[in-house]
Amino acid sequence: MTESKSDDGSIRRRQPAAGLPRRTWFLVVVAFSAFWVIYMSLLGPRPRAPKLDGSGGGQASYTWTLLDLKDRPVSFALFRGKTVFLNIWATWCPPCLREMPSIARLAEEPRLKDKRIAFVCVATDESSDAVRTFLEGRSWSMSFFRATGVPGAFYSEGVPVTFIIAPDGRIAAVKDGPADWDSPEVIALLEKLAAEAPASP
Repeated sequence: MTESKSDDGSIRRRQPAAGLPRRTWFLVVVAFSAFWVIYMSLLGPRPRAPKLDGSGGGQASYTWTLLDLKDRPVSFALFRGKTVFLNIWATWCPPCLREMPSIARLAEEPRLKDKRIAFVCVATDESSDAVRTFLEGRSWSMSFFRATGVPGAFYSEGVPVTFIIAPDGRIAAVKDGPADWDSPEVIALLEKLAAEAPASP
């Protein structure tokens, strides 16, 4: 409380301006931000089935070096000759996390079993720790890696971005943004591409 002297000599007392301390406002903003991320990850709008017709083009880059979740190098060439469902994502990206269960369901689709189809999820996180933490308690069958860079063939301005790659290396479809991936259309496309693969020796 402060005091001031008026023109007539009387003392007037002023109450301090009401308001929250800066630290309190900061904690409020942090709590709201955390709530919003959790809400969008778990309860936000469900992605729609992707429209993939005419979205492809170009050739995949098999010279890409990935890192497994123990930070050991793995060449993307490991997947050459297979149909590849390639999802580039990040643990800090709510839309990426929302679509991930649909990718897991797609990878478990019985019609796609034993057809040389690889489901590859590459995180752009700076550390593998966040990816391992996210995957704890999840028995998903996709192959998870991390990358410190992305080749031009797979470049996008944001995540998630998904590429469906034919056995001959051509990029058959691309989708920027999240999608509901276990749709009949996606299953049919993967089946069609898998049928193009040469028979295993």
